[in-house]
Amino acid sequence: EDLAFPDRGRTRSVLIPATGRRLPFTYWLQPGKAPVVYIVPGLGSHRLALSSLALAELVYKNGFSAVCLSSPFNPEFMENASTAALPAYLPVDGHDLHAALTEIDHRLNALNPGRLGDKALLGYSMGAFDSLYVAATAPANQSPLLRFDRYVAIDTPVRLLQGVSKLDEFYQSPLQWPDASRTDDIENTFLKVAALSKSTLTPQTSLPFNAIESKFLIGLSFRLVLRDIIYSSQRRHNQGVLQHAIWKFRRDPVYQEILRYSYQDYFAKFVIPYYQARRLPSEALEKAGDLRTYDAGLRANPDIRVIVNQNDFLLSEDDLAWLRATFAPEHLTVFPQGGHLGNLDNPLVQKSILGALAGLTPGRPDPVKPPK
Repeated sequence: EDLAFPDRGRTRSVLIPATGRRLPFTYWLQPGKAPVVYIVPGLGSHRLALSSLALAELVYKNGFSAVCLSSPFNPEFMENASTAALPAYLPVDGHDLHAALTEIDHRLNALNPGRLGDKALLGYSMGAFDSLYVAATAPANQSPLLRFDRYVAIDTPVRLLQGVSKLDEFYQSPLQWPDASRTDDIENTFLKVAALSKSTLTPQTSLPFNAIESKFLIGLSFRLVLRDIIYSSQRRHNQGVLQHAIWKFRRDPVYQEILRYSYQDYFAKFVIPYYQARRLPSEALEKAGDLRTYDAGLRANPDIRVIVNQNDFLLSEDDLAWLRATFAPEHLTVFPQGGHLGNLDNPLVQKSILGALAGLTPGRPDPVKPPK
């Protein structure tokens, strides 16, 4: 809402001991002591993605300090904080995330002594999935990792493989169009996108896409995320799967090759061989990417709050039933509409997010400065 808000954040970096590299993070601190909300974004998203900024602004203007870092599936995190070449195995990704958050918290405490109060971990989409893993495994951590007073998971998937298979399905939506007109239909979809990019969009804007076009655009956006994941992983650990050279300054040939790979291909041709070489069978990989595996730890943690939408395309009926059976009614909020992250602008959803942070003592909000 405040166009100057992103510029008021400060960006620092922290040394990750396990990699010897520095991971950037961006933060907005209240002027006095206040609880801190650490925000983990969705699949492949950067710390300054619009949803991350919107959530940071929401909590900041309500008295909390906010800290954003990139997704474990984002190249910034992969290249600086990941101990594995390929993200996909939740015990490794979740631990790397937790370790990075711990180092960030230590750095902020050193820079701003006495200003960090209670700590909350707020994730959305894949970030929510990661955050719930951290919540479920927190009591078993042997190392001195950061302890959180609250965990907030917004629009979390339950099963990683089921969720990414839906993204593959969406990308293939144009196959429902007749062969003779498919190329023209795809081109027309992009023309609509180009026309929209020249207009001012609001949450109330009615978008001119039918169901197939909408699914295709969602699938395409996540396919580009996958392109970056594969490129970054193979540049650091080339498994010999890609035929084109992996050049930093001439990426188009290898990008075009990578775009032919689906999420199913990513697991079958990259992730599973990588972990099999480390004596981890594919069955263990799939089990680790299912929140139901951590059922006992999730049930035992009273500090978890979950917010989802009943019509989220990443959730099946069985997933919703499991969420309802796992979390107490007062700790689970299910909105009837909103799809996947489609209702964050809704005042009731924002009220629910702030309600999930209730009990953490808010600080004094920094006076809102007008945009320059």
